[in-house]
Amino acid sequence: MSIFGSLSIKRLLSTELPENERREVLEELFVFGKENQRPFLNRMAVLLIVSTIIACCGLLSDSAAVVIGAMLVAPMMRPVMSTAAAITLGWSDHFYKSIILAAFMAVGAVLIALAFAWISPDLLEMPEQVMARTKPTYFDLIIALAAGAGGAYTMTRKESSAIPGVAMAVALLPPLASCGILLTFHEEELALKAFILFATNFAAMVLAGALMFMAVGISPVKQREKHGRRIRNYLIAFGILVMIISVPLYFYSTEVWYDATYKANQSEELTSWLEENQLYIEDVKIDYERNILYLKLIGPEPPLNVELLHNEIDKIRREKHADSSPFSIEVLWTKTANFSWPPHLSLKKDERLLKEDHSITMLGVSWLWTGTQYADGDWLRPLNAEKYSIQKTGENLFEVFTNCAEGTGSLEFAQEEISIKLEMTVATSCETIKTDERFITDINHAINVSVEDDHLSFLLHNDNGVMHFEKMKPER
Repeated sequence: MSIFGSLSIKRLLSTELPENERREVLEELFVFGKENQRPFLNRMAVLLIVSTIIACCGLLSDSAAVVIGAMLVAPMMRPVMSTAAAITLGWSDHFYKSIILAAFMAVGAVLIALAFAWISPDLLEMPEQVMARTKPTYFDLIIALAAGAGGAYTMTRKESSAIPGVAMAVALLPPLASCGILLTFHEEELALKAFILFATNFAAMVLAGALMFMAVGISPVKQREKHGRRIRNYLIAFGILVMIISVPLYFYSTEVWYDATYKANQSEELTSWLEENQLYIEDVKIDYERNILYLKLIGPEPPLNVELLHNEIDKIRREKHADSSPFSIEVLWTKTANFSWPPHLSLKKDERLLKEDHSITMLGVSWLWTGTQYADGDWLRPLNAEKYSIQKTGENLFEVFTNCAEGTGSLEFAQEEISIKLEMTVATSCETIKTDERFITDINHAINVSVEDDHLSFLLHNDNGVMHFEKMKPER
């Protein structure tokens, strides 16, 4: 009799366990006699309830130590190893009993977790221990295969002390408990991923455990020859199941390894914009249904030129992907500052480079106001940019023009820092009175100036926004 084509079971697996060792392993894996079934099932039910409650407490309190404790108490390894052994022996009756037991325990763990989470206090956010079970990858599949083989080997070599280590290596109960918790909070997609992690661990452990049991000779050669076709079919079925599970694992692995943050860091337009604004990505999320890019950024200055980033991304989408659908960018910015003590020598005041002095570069140049972007993302733009301008006319004097008014103010420079005093009034009959008054108010709130080529900007106090100006081109 052969398995997987011409591969002979007898040639591959010619070893046999001694009869006394084989009997001990089978008695540990299976329940023989009807009088022993009820006590066994009662014991499994109690351990399942207790371990699931412990797992839920550890998951909801975000305690890895408590979750590990639940894994040690959980009785899930027993049906996994008995299923693997039943495949090796060709025992259909015990195989189906083990599969049914595992299924009932899985459903029971999910229901217990669901009920426990339902009566627990509401969560402000999902704990990391729960979310960790929603990201199955190929590593989980490999770990499950290794743990299944290790569990089967230790049982046949009387290395029972290593079983807890195997149980911790492949968590069967925490994914089920996470599934129940996530269902309670209506996170069906994440709950499905947690259940896929359990299914991955279960199928891979059964397959690897069965192959290891065959390798160490838990079943006699004659029995393997007698049930060779049945054993082959079981192994092929679990092999196909593992391959089927690996398909969503591929997509989940791609999602985990190449998530939105990874993709963001691969974007030349975004990385260039971040570098220009001295910002760093803390988190990125993409809402594909509503076409919204969420950026969580940190840095010393606010990202007040998001429009430039939007235009660059929109250009790439149109040119490279032929995608002209509208999209938006939403930014959450956290201000950061770096301090050290004692200060580094390079930071001593007498050694620091002075910032650029713009009191000279601005002199005699007219700057047209193109718009002001505020910290909340809103813009104020002039209907006619040529009506709004500023010009430094003297050492501490400059002129301001709006659609309905003009005036002279004073300003003081300290490299890039600026202080402006401007007193202007706008006639109440002016059609653009609100724009004019806001323009004048913002100029009075300018605290920092930056000049780059033909672009000038004023940073408003308290990081409230940035005023943008363009150099007026000389008339030909």
